[in-house]
Amino acid sequence: MLKKRIIPCLDIKNGRTVKGINFVDIQDAGDPLELAKRYVDEGADELVFLDITATLENRKTLTELVTRIASEINIPFTVGGGINTLEDAKKIIDSGADKISLNSAAILRPELITEIAREFGNQCVVLAVDTKFVNDEWKVFRSGGTVSTE
Repeated sequence: MLKKRIIPCLDIKNGRTVKGINFVDIQDAGDPLELAKRYVDEGADELVFLDITATLENRKTLTELVTRIASEINIPFTVGGGINTLEDAKKIIDSGADKISLNSAAILRPELITEIAREFGNQCVVLAVDTKFVNDEWKVFRSGGTVSTE
């Protein structure tokens, strides 16, 4: 029997945890370090950190924040946002992440998935897919839910 897992996601914008619905009406939800520790204390099995505006703002993930969170938690830690190259992935792993989450970069350059898997192992790369129901069909989006793909 498969074990059910609790895997909360910290959506990060400007260094703060935020929540929204369908990529809009983004509201502040608190300090990411405090929330990460709370999720661990409450029994989360893993934690995901997504820097949701990194790609849209054409910048890298907030590695200092990743390092601070990684040093305070003891559960598997997945990080995504602004990771476009193998070197970007290495910086995130070196900052304390256990896994890399790809979205836009995987759509634009699918071979990045293989590159990261070869370097760190298949278990270290996951794909996040942003979808919206548009005109009676599901569409995949990239760049923080702003660009529709074909």
